[in-house]
Amino acid sequence: MTLDGRPKHARGYAVRPAEPRDLDRLVALMLALQDHVEEANPGLWQMSAQARTQLKSQLQSRLTALNACALVAEHKDAGVVGAIFGRVTTNSRYVPSQAGVIDQAFVDEEHRRAGVGSRLVAELCQYFASQGVKDLSLRYVVGNDEAANFWDSLEFEPRILTVGASRTRVEAKLAERLGA
Repeated sequence: MTLDGRPKHARGYAVRPAEPRDLDRLVALMLALQDHVEEANPGLWQMSAQARTQLKSQLQSRLTALNACALVAEHKDAGVVGAIFGRVTTNSRYVPSQAGVIDQAFVDEEHRRAGVGSRLVAELCQYFASQGVKDLSLRYVVGNDEAANFWDSLEFEPRILTVGASRTRVEAKLAERLGA
């Protein structure tokens, strides 16, 4: 998409704002992303069956959410092959007070290494710039090497580490340590 709302075309792909007509394909892409990250890291929380069935309505609300941007990459023959979701957050306790958060990004495997993900991020960055955002953040799953390589190539660096553990494993270690 360009700043005036027209799709941006390159090598058979157009990046444009996501629309309600894209919802079924967005659900498929986000489920493929979820399956991919669950496979990459079996210790990750798994998406429940209920959440999977409610995904379409959740994505629908994200298409019109304030301070948010949902984009798709559409191939001239294959249809929608990628998507990215981002939002602007504001926290006046910090400088900068606004940040652009990239919530999800995914490109069909057959269309990777063709610049589709880079085009999606570039267009999302245009949206963030139009909102005055200077800093970006995102999270990706440990073990998702494709994501790590992609985001590292765009100069994203770790700032905060989120770790997890089973409560029972922590309690077992504490019992050893405390002699209980």
